[in-house]
Amino acid sequence: MRLKTTAIALASLAAACTTATAVQASSPGAWAEFNQRVTRSCLAAAGYRNGRPSPIIGFDDRVGKVAMLVSDRSRGSNNARLCLYDKASRKAFIDNADGWVAPPAPR
Repeated sequence: MRLKTTAIALASLAAACTTATAVQASSPGAWAEFNQRVTRSCLAAAGYRNGRPSPIIGFDDRVGKVAMLVSDRSRGSNNARLCLYDKASRKAFIDNADGWVAPPAPR
């Protein structure tokens, strides 16, 4: 009886782990929405009229943040701001990164 109870408990644990993993997986649509949210937040926080975002730089999930460089596209400007986006609070935090340049937009 004890062996049967242990086997049931292990099977339940395995099923719960499988379900938790499946729930955490994101669809392509969810990733696209997340990327848009990060980009909008970082562009707004940077405050440039003609901001150009870099691709999002992801970190391990334990960090809880992603980064993006936002460059000022105004003529003659070499200004940039580094944006850290907190996934939990959904807030963007900005600091100057003058001299850094975002890659050109794909054609």
